[in-house]
Amino acid sequence: MKKVRLIKRVLAILVVFALVFSLAACKRKTAQQPQQSSQNKNIEEKITLTFTHMFTNDGSAISTGFYNALNEYKKTHPNVTIKQEALSHDTYETKIKTLAAGGELPDVFVIKGSMVDPFYNNGQIAPLNDALDSDMAWKNSFVEGAFDDFKRGDKILGIPIQVQPTSLIFYNKQIFKEVGINEFPKNWDEFKDAVKKLRAKGYIPITAGNKGKWLVESCILSTLGDRFTGTDWFVSIRDRKGAKFTDPEFVNALRAIDELVKMKAFNTDINSLDNNQQRTLYYNKKAAMFFEGGWAISLVTNEAPKDVLDATELAIIPPVPGGKGLPNTVSGGAGWAFQINAKLDGSKKNAALELLKALSSDAYSRPMLEKGGFPATKVTNYDESKLSTLAKKYQQLAKNIKYVPVYDVQLSPGVIEVMNSGLQDMIIGTLTPEKLAQKIQQEYEREAK
Repeated sequence: MKKVRLIKRVLAILVVFALVFSLAACKRKTAQQPQQSSQNKNIEEKITLTFTHMFTNDGSAISTGFYNALNEYKKTHPNVTIKQEALSHDTYETKIKTLAAGGELPDVFVIKGSMVDPFYNNGQIAPLNDALDSDMAWKNSFVEGAFDDFKRGDKILGIPIQVQPTSLIFYNKQIFKEVGINEFPKNWDEFKDAVKKLRAKGYIPITAGNKGKWLVESCILSTLGDRFTGTDWFVSIRDRKGAKFTDPEFVNALRAIDELVKMKAFNTDINSLDNNQQRTLYYNKKAAMFFEGGWAISLVTNEAPKDVLDATELAIIPPVPGGKGLPNTVSGGAGWAFQINAKLDGSKKNAALELLKALSSDAYSRPMLEKGGFPATKVTNYDESKLSTLAKKYQQLAKNIKYVPVYDVQLSPGVIEVMNSGLQDMIIGTLTPEKLAQKIQQEYEREAK
């Protein structure tokens, strides 16, 4: 009898244990279900990203890489809808500043080096260090110095779209030979002599489109200025270590441009044309030269008549008398970078960061390089046979080139606005180089107060 009661007690205890474990298991399962549901929701969640940029589908090297990478992203992220607005360079720069001023930045956009400080100080962009550090393969894929224009201390505030020169001289060697110039000028005096010979034969020596106000500064003055001042002067200006825009060496750089204007080196409608329109005069053989950045290599390759393309050579601004700068420097760098709105969080932020990764992946960089572009990441696996003749000419030229800062990338927007508007005024003769230098210095000092 006692044995029976003992068996019943044991069975009862076993039943209780079974119930306890069963309830615990149910509880664990219930606790896991919301997590699984949340994960599934993240995978399937429909996300819309707004993306405003300056990459029109014009067949250029950068647009080729951009749209290739964007299409790849869309394939691998079918749950993400991208509402994009593609604008011309000048229109974009104006619009993004307006959107920032109104606190209406899109989810993803491109930012210029000179925009970093105001955007960051206003809380509109945030450092990307965490995203880069979480994927070291991504971070280490960039070329040396790629982040320089977008670093503030140790904070990385943009993913560079490319690293390229902003100051190259494209010239027609056949026109040069026609007027008696058998090789590109080796110094500034020879360059001015070439201008005189070209003008005497009825050619526009230099076609320029400064309607957007940036071309003369970014593509000419940033390099010509370095020829006169040397890079240490610019670093002192940028870091506020004592240099002034009224220093004789910088004023001499402005005078050199003013002298070209008075020699009628440029087209008379320089302030009415943009950089795309300036090339038309070159393609029509009305002009012998134009200044533009590396981005124009693929554009000239695609746009120029064959005889003009075959006659096109590349050079850089020659040394100037008494200059403190090196003769082989060219303004260049990243200039622009991809960024995301600091307001983004959660799955939308993750989707935007994945887009930035795609826009610096091999799908972006390889097609750009093969069309003569300048990707910010290292590309080892590409088809060299796809490089254009002009791109190969640049590669030869680039072997001896050293980059120096681009003014409108590293100086404040206020200083650049005064400088660029003043250059337009100087070109039409309403402002002297000396007065322009004073105006720039006044703005520079005002911002320091």
